Amino acid sequence: MLNTLTNTLSMRKTKLQRWIKPQYGFYFPVVIIATLLLMFPYNTLAVFSTFTQFFLQHFGSQFIQFSSLLLLLATIVSISPIGRIRLGGEQAKTEFSFISWMAMLFTAGMGSGLIFWGVAEPVYHFVNPPEFLKQDFSSISGSLAITYFHWGLNAWAIYAMAGLVMAWFAYNKQRSLRVSASFSADKPKWLNILDLMAVIAIVFGIAGTFANTIALIQTGVVQSLGLDIGSIYFRIGMILIIAALFTLSSLAGLNGGIKRLSQFNSLFMIALLVAVIALVDPLQTVKLIFDSSMTYIELLPKMSFGMGKPEQWSQGWTVIYLVWWIAWAPFVGPFIARISKGRTIRQFLSCTILLPTLTSIIWFSGFAGSVLTQPYAQQVMDAVNQQYTLGLFNFFEQLPMGSWLSGAALLLLVTFLITSADSSIYIAGLLTGSESRNSKLLWSLILIAITIALVSINDVNLNKQIAIVGAIPFTLVLCLQLIFWAKDLLQNPVPK
Repeated sequence: MLNTLTNTLSMRKTKLQRWIKPQYGFYFPVVIIATLLLMFPYNTLAVFSTFTQFFLQHFGSQFIQFSSLLLLLATIVSISPIGRIRLGGEQAKTEFSFISWMAMLFTAGMGSGLIFWGVAEPVYHFVNPPEFLKQDFSSISGSLAITYFHWGLNAWAIYAMAGLVMAWFAYNKQRSLRVSASFSADKPKWLNILDLMAVIAIVFGIAGTFANTIALIQTGVVQSLGLDIGSIYFRIGMILIIAALFTLSSLAGLNGGIKRLSQFNSLFMIALLVAVIALVDPLQTVKLIFDSSMTYIELLPKMSFGMGKPEQWSQGWTVIYLVWWIAWAPFVGPFIARISKGRTIRQFLSCTILLPTLTSIIWFSGFAGSVLTQPYAQQVMDAVNQQYTLGLFNFFEQLPMGSWLSGAALLLLVTFLITSADSSIYIAGLLTGSESRNSKLLWSLILIAITIALVSINDVNLNKQIAIVGAIPFTLVLCLQLIFWAKDLLQNPVPK
């Protein structure tokens, strides 16, 4: 009987080891952090906030310069002979159509953030312009241009270069799609720490976005339906519902879940944008797109290599945004690398940077630009000053079919969130060497736990700071990846 019990325990131990052994080095540190956040949310978040504030205050200009250098590097690579190289070799074929490819990289890269900040950010900058904006660009175009800087070329250059490095080593050097693969083909175990840093950046980056989106969904439901659901229980309930949906999507795989949701999101997003522009003033929007784009081009060199005045404003907006994109880079980078085999480097870089930037310009002009040119602008400004999440649905209330627009925005928020979370779980499994069902379920639970800790406090600005916790150390990893990529190119020069 003792032998039978011993054999049973041994079999169960073996099953447990099979389940966690390959990934335990990744799971345990993140599980510990998630547990601390759930048990002591205020104290743990205060420590993280202090950590991020230190780096924002002392290295803010360096983060801005880093993103600008990546944009410059991407431009040089695109127009050089390197741009002709095909990811995967000359005979490589693309796996996805151009439309599906663009839909997936865009919805994974930004998604719900455009809906959250589409009205709030430019309106806030218009009402509370920083000193350098008041001096030279005190206008609607200026507030839009500064938003484009946060969401445009610099942001997507971070994603594009992170993705290019991953795709290069995976498809042209036959290595895995892991951060550590950029440093060695032999995969020594100590390099796993780099994959862990990437996963931590992913989890916190997505959790911060998840928490902010839940806050906007709650505001939308309250304003649209007039329900009194301001409690934490509604936020947690929404988290669990959305988590169930993105977990199911993740289990469906890349083609079954992410691809189809991305296509739906892109079409639905275009429909919502066209509806808003048509209901307000299409000609005025076209004029704003042109004027604000010219202002953006003029503003770009002024913001690209240092913090504007006051520095506190730059730290709270420009720097935190650019670091946030770095937080998402370890998941967006490998994800767009995974779907980009067969593309030339020139096509990869130009499409990844320029097309999403153009879409963001049209989006912000169509939403915030529409608000700021209308008689009800002051009402929306007051709402945004009160709380970021109030601006979008206050704007919809002023339009015909406002309730339908609000419902569409809420649905789009949910589906975008599902796509981003789904993609992040897929990449977390890829980086940790396990794409099994158990691995996806565990990463989903970790993401849910951190998000619940954030929504229990429900502070949008705090969520932004927490989202970049993992990005700060990962910035060094990304720098090293680029150095090793450049070294590899120099050792294997491209024929002219």
